[in-house]
Amino acid sequence: MLPVPRRPIDLTPALTAALTAALALGVAACVHAPAFIAPIDGAMPFPVDSSRQQTVADGVIHRVIYSSNGPWTINVLSADLDRCTAAEAVASANGALQRTRTTAMLDSLERHEHVLGGVNADFFDLKNGRPTNLLVIDGAMRTPPIAQPVLAFDSAGAPHIGFFTLESGRLRPFQPLQAVGGRPVLVRDSAIAGEVDTFGSASFRARNPRTAAGIARNGKQLILVAVDGREYRNAGMTLRELAELILALGARDAINLDGGGSTTMIVAQPSASDSLRIVNHPSGKEGERAVGDALAIVHRCR
Repeated sequence: MLPVPRRPIDLTPALTAALTAALALGVAACVHAPAFIAPIDGAMPFPVDSSRQQTVADGVIHRVIYSSNGPWTINVLSADLDRCTAAEAVASANGALQRTRTTAMLDSLERHEHVLGGVNADFFDLKNGRPTNLLVIDGAMRTPPIAQPVLAFDSAGAPHIGFFTLESGRLRPFQPLQAVGGRPVLVRDSAIAGEVDTFGSASFRARNPRTAAGIARNGKQLILVAVDGREYRNAGMTLRELAELILALGARDAINLDGGGSTTMIVAQPSASDSLRIVNHPSGKEGERAVGDALAIVHRCR
């Protein structure tokens, strides 16, 4: 903010006219802003070649970032969590735990919710699609917790990343409304978590396609990230690179979700009657991989 002058400044008519014209131009630019607006990329931990962003709905932004430094193509879906916009855990439509494509899960949810987008979620059993960690959908536990971190949403819709236990049939430290598992924690209290350099095998920590979720703005915003990889134009990220990215995007806390061939991001297209489509490039030979569960962003105010 500019300092307040101690004495009034006598602006000449010419200067006054110039300032008025400049203000008018600024207002016009805001009114006629294009659908895609270049975001501020100076805070990124790597050089950015180009980027674009699109408003999916009020408070929900889809951003695409390109960098030859990786090379990387990064899709980011950020959503302000409020009474109209919330996160929901999703699994197969028939209630059975089985492998289902993220698009199919979100399409099924779209039948009774206004879906704005989402990503694949937890690691899962390749044979039957059962998520390996806690899965809670609308307050009902579908799979129990293990000793790995969970992204959980309380009864008010506020997000938390932490560990859960099952004691006498009750989840502790609280009963989530929605929850999906992942591993490891990437960011904790606005600092990169130490486990990003030690968790799992060296190949797990190496560059791979990645999916992650972060909590920003004191729990008022959810950030979903999908990083493409395993192809000549997209190298994927290490866990540390992923942590550096989501921290730069504003996350206070963040968790790594299932990656590799599972990494998928779906975003509603406002220009196409909100039709859902894949915005990243899944690396599996079969295209989009069938997974165990997903995390969706929904809009409840019409």
